Amino acid sequence: MKKLITNILVVSAFLISIGSTNSCSKVEDIIDITVPVPFAIPVNIETTIPFVVSTEYVKSPEIPLNLDLDAKIKEKFPSMSINNLKSAKLSSFSVDFMSSSNNNAIKLDKVKNAELLIVAPGLAEKTIATVTNNTSPDALNFTPNADVELMEYLKSKQSAVILKMQGSETAATQMKIRINASFKIQVGL
Repeated sequence: MKKLITNILVVSAFLISIGSTNSCSKVEDIIDITVPVPFAIPVNIETTIPFVVSTEYVKSPEIPLNLDLDAKIKEKFPSMSINNLKSAKLSSFSVDFMSSSNNNAIKLDKVKNAELLIVAPGLAEKTIATVTNNTSPDALNFTPNADVELMEYLKSKQSAVILKMQGSETAATQMKIRINASFKIQVGL
């Protein structure tokens, strides 16, 4: 009788251990814990750029993002850091006209199409958003490419954006602009 009870207990323990092992089919299921709600990191920059458009695409100089992603993550989740970054994507980007050096005669409506590029040391330029058929003199509202992963770019404190613009005619001035951007960040263990 003791053998029967002992065998039943051993078999039961064995079946329970098999059942719990199968419920976690991969080690990643146990280890990969992400914060359930991605959070937004806004970036607002005022800068003056040489504004040049022509019928061919013209690139602006690099505009530094000055984004310390590690500090932003720690601000939201003190126990995490940039090492916990799982995903970073652009959720919105716009450029607002503030003034131009020619008494505001040239505005953003000179831009017909535009591309937004991101750069970082050691990484290739990547197109992350576009504008097509712009008519607004006061703003360029970019449509982000939701599939583009920016994690490696934003890990660098030296990441920057470049405006690549095309117009229907040639125009040039010094332009003061305000950049309004938001990045969707996801962190995990």
